[in-house]
Amino acid sequence: MSTLHPGEDAGMLIDETSLSGTIDAVSARLACGEALSAAERRDLAAWLLGRQIRSGRGSGMLAPFPGELESGVRLFTGERLRTRVAARSVLTLESARILSAWAGEAPEVRLALARTSAAMRHACFAVSHCVIGECAHSSIAYMRDAASDRSGDRRKWIADHLHVIREHRDGTGRWKRFPFYYTLLALLEVGTPAANAELAYAGPACRRVFERAVGGAYAARRKDVLRRALEGATSPLPAR
Repeated sequence: MSTLHPGEDAGMLIDETSLSGTIDAVSARLACGEALSAAERRDLAAWLLGRQIRSGRGSGMLAPFPGELESGVRLFTGERLRTRVAARSVLTLESARILSAWAGEAPEVRLALARTSAAMRHACFAVSHCVIGECAHSSIAYMRDAASDRSGDRRKWIADHLHVIREHRDGTGRWKRFPFYYTLLALLEVGTPAANAELAYAGPACRRVFERAVGGAYAARRKDVLRRALEGATSPLPAR
């Protein structure tokens, strides 16, 4: 997700003016399996922790920069988020996923992740699998974050949400309400039999769009997701 175009030379990994831009750059590194140096991990963790709201309204969430939500936030696969609530939730969940993957053993990171978990636990998409409006988008971000550890109740939540996704099949290889490419990406990362069944269902839709231009600057990312979905490949996070 980013206000920057993928593939542009954004300079340093951390964008000092954009939480979404930083998440996008780091997610690109995660997606291609490219490791971060120890210094990059340390700096990134400190920077993300500095964006976390510690008390009051929004405690546990990560704060975008002024004007960032107004200028537009996109998912990693290019779908635009239209609501501020979804943008804040997705940015927080994607940040938590990155922190868990790259710095999850550090005590201060564990504390920050606990704050985020407490904040997101009360969201409607986490409590009742709500997929009204862009809660569907947030729920996919929640599933991606949950897939990074799969512990305890998170494993059950993933299984239950896969059932919700299945219930929203539209009969053409897509799902009602859910962002198509971002959902494919999450299913690849979950990699359970139920997730793979949804990838198999999506096969016809993936084949239809594979040879088309699929989203301008995000076309390469989308095409990679489509290819992996058609191949049935999974993409687990790197070991901590």
